[in-house]
Amino acid sequence: MPAESVAKPATGSAPAPAGAPPSSAPAGPAGSTSGVLLTETNAIGEAVDSLRVYRIAVATQARRFKRYPAQAMASGWEGSAEIRVEVGSDGRPRAATVVRSSGHEPLDRAALAMIDAGALRARLPDTLRGKAFAVVLPVFFNLDDE
Repeated sequence: MPAESVAKPATGSAPAPAGAPPSSAPAGPAGSTSGVLLTETNAIGEAVDSLRVYRIAVATQARRFKRYPAQAMASGWEGSAEIRVEVGSDGRPRAATVVRSSGHEPLDRAALAMIDAGALRARLPDTLRGKAFAVVLPVFFNLDDE
C-alpha cells in the first residue's frame, strides 16, 4: 500500500499535514536546486521508481530493528503508524517523524526507532544522489504476528 508523501513548506515551518497542498513557493532544504522536496506525489518517471526502491530498502533494513514494546504487548495494543523520512541532498537521512500515529505512544516510538535505524543502513539509489527527498513508510504492530 503506497503511502502519501507531502512537499516540505518554507524553511523553518512545520511539515504540511498529509493531504495538504504544497506551499506555493517552498524554499526547500539546503542544497535543493528545485526548491521543492522530491516526494512520491510530485515525482515523475525514473524518480518515482527510485523513491520506491529507496522505500523498499529502508523497509527491508528496518525489519531487522522491529521491537514490539513490552508495555504494548502486555496491554494488548495494536496499531499502525506512518513514518516520514527526509533525506538531504547530502544523502543523509534526517530524524524520522510520525505522520500518522498508531494511537499508542510506545508503538510510535518503536516505529520511529525502527525506521531511523533502517534509513541509516538503506542503500541510496544513484538517481537520488544530490537530491533532497522524503518518503513515508507504514509500520504495523499486530499481536498475531508476534
